[in-house]
Amino acid sequence: MNIRIYMLGTGAAIPINRGLPCIALKADSNIYLLDVGEGCQSRMFKTGLSPLKVKTVFITHLHGDHYLGLFGLLQTMHLSNRKEALNVMGPKDLFNLIEKYMELRLMNIDFQLNFIDIEEGREYSDEKITAIPYPVAHTIPAHGFLVKAGKHVVSYTGDTGPSSSTIEYSRNADILIHEATFTSAMREEAHEQGHSTSGDAAMIASRAGVKMLVLTHISARYSDENELYVDASRFHKNVVVARDYMTLIL
Repeated sequence: MNIRIYMLGTGAAIPINRGLPCIALKADSNIYLLDVGEGCQSRMFKTGLSPLKVKTVFITHLHGDHYLGLFGLLQTMHLSNRKEALNVMGPKDLFNLIEKYMELRLMNIDFQLNFIDIEEGREYSDEKITAIPYPVAHTIPAHGFLVKAGKHVVSYTGDTGPSSSTIEYSRNADILIHEATFTSAMREEAHEQGHSTSGDAAMIASRAGVKMLVLTHISARYSDENELYVDASRFHKNVVVARDYMTLIL
C-alpha cells in the first residue's frame, strides 16, 4: 500500500507564519483528514489533493483551529458536485452544529454525511485503514487517533499535555505526530494550557518506542524551528519539526 502523509497546516491558534492544523493521510487513492483548520481545502488544492477523494474526516476536539475549516471544506465538496458519502468522526456537539447550520440553510450539502461519535469509543475501519481514538489530556474533552494502514502505524495526538494514554496507544508506532506548542523554556505555561513542549513530546516518543517523532502545532512565537529540534533531540534521536506542505512517505 502506498502511504503518504501531507502536513498541510502545522501551526497553532492563529495562522501567522504557519497554517492551522490539518493533516492528510493518503492510502493509495483514499484521503483521510486529521483535523481541519481554516483553509484546509485551499492547501489540499496546492498540494494536488482533491477534496472529492476525502473518505473520512477525523476531528480531535472542538477548539476552533482544529475544526472550523470543516464548513468550508463541506461547501467546496458541494460546489464540486460530490456525490459519495463522507464519514466524519468527532465529538457529538460538532454533529449538532452541522445539523443546525443545515437546518438554518446556512450551508447546502447534496451528499450524505455519516457521523461517528468519538465519545462512544468505537474504532473506524474500511478497506484501507483502521483508526482507533484514544483520550488525551487537554482543557476540554479531546482524543488522539492511532491509524493503522497495512503494515504501517501512525499516531496523531491533536492537542494534549503529556499523557500516559499517548504512550500506551502509540507504542512502537512508525510515526508519532505530537503537538509541541512551546519549547521546554515555557513548560509551565504549556501545561497550564493543556499543551506539550517539544521536550515533552520527545520524552513521550522515547517511552513509547516510536521510530520517528514529528512535531506539529507550533506556536507562532517560534520563527526558528531549530529551537524545537534541539529541545526534542535531547530525548529522542529521530525528530522532525514539521513545516507546512511537508510530505512524509511510508
